[in-house]
Amino acid sequence: MPRKSREIRLSQAKSLISQYKANPDAHTPYTFVSQMILQLEKGKALSKKQRGWLDTLISEGVLPPKNPELYNKIKSIRSTV
Repeated sequence: MPRKSREIRLSQAKSLISQYKANPDAHTPYTFVSQMILQLEKGKALSKKQRGWLDTLISEGVLPPKNPELYNKIKSIRSTV
C-alpha cells in the first residue's frame, strides 16, 4: 500500500476534527488529532506510530457509544443537574 502524502493526511485529519466538532457527545481523541494537525501544518514529521494511529482514527471516523443504553441514561442524568 502506498504511503499517504502529508497533504492527504492533513486534509483527512481536518475533516475528522470537523466531524468531532459536529458530534460533541462522542468520545474522541480530539486532542491527539488536533496536535497532529499542528505538526503537519508546521511541516514536522510524524513518527510511524503517530501516523498509524492517526490513519486508524481517520478510517474509523466518529464512533457511536459502545453501550447506547448506558450513554443515554448518563446523558439524561447530566441534563437534570
